[in-house]
Amino acid sequence: MTTDNHLPNYVKRTLHNVSRRTDKATYMQLVAIYTNTPGTDKERISEVRNFISGVAERKSQKAEANGVQFRKAEMRANDDEMVVEGYAAVFDSVTDIGPFQERIAQGAFSDVLDDDVRLLINHDGVPLARTSNGTLELSQDDTGLFYRASLSNTQAGKDLYEMIKRGDIDQSSFAFTIKEESRDADDVRVIDKVGRLLDVSPVTYPAYQAASVYARAEEKKEND
Repeated sequence: MTTDNHLPNYVKRTLHNVSRRTDKATYMQLVAIYTNTPGTDKERISEVRNFISGVAERKSQKAEANGVQFRKAEMRANDDEMVVEGYAAVFDSVTDIGPFQERIAQGAFSDVLDDDVRLLINHDGVPLARTSNGTLELSQDDTGLFYRASLSNTQAGKDLYEMIKRGDIDQSSFAFTIKEESRDADDVRVIDKVGRLLDVSPVTYPAYQAASVYARAEEKKEND
């Protein structure tokens, strides 16, 4: 349960004032947004204002209008060098997207593993890792799309890593476009080929429950 016990008084006052001027979110919902946003107090309050003003929603709608798709999955933190890793997508795992069901076909990411992909927060902001500089690595196996990210040594990277370690954030999402799709015998939409892989992002709510990220340190202990 989110509380405001740890927040500075001036932050509480600001969030109270923002909540009084809108019917889009309660004070405690704004506290949750503030708490789960990495960065400085100023950056977190700015994210709250962006939520209220609809900036984030409009960015998402614009991206979707251009054919970008967003999917979510579980993630965790590694104890070594601010590294997070795991599966951003699991093949042949059916999920309910809302108006339809969907699954990712085996090998769907074959053409996009060399794309310039960023690790963002909620599909927005500056990258905390990137494939073009080697801090974000992508691979594909029989299970799905695996990624390993070494977060940047910035305040945003440190904040994100700490929230993942604590379990405040434990899902990730990937943004992509579709190159080829089909329908199977059960009328499930199948993503046969991804056109572009744009980013992988830590987020709050998962869609693909089967995908997860495991800490390499924990995995090593289990295998010893």
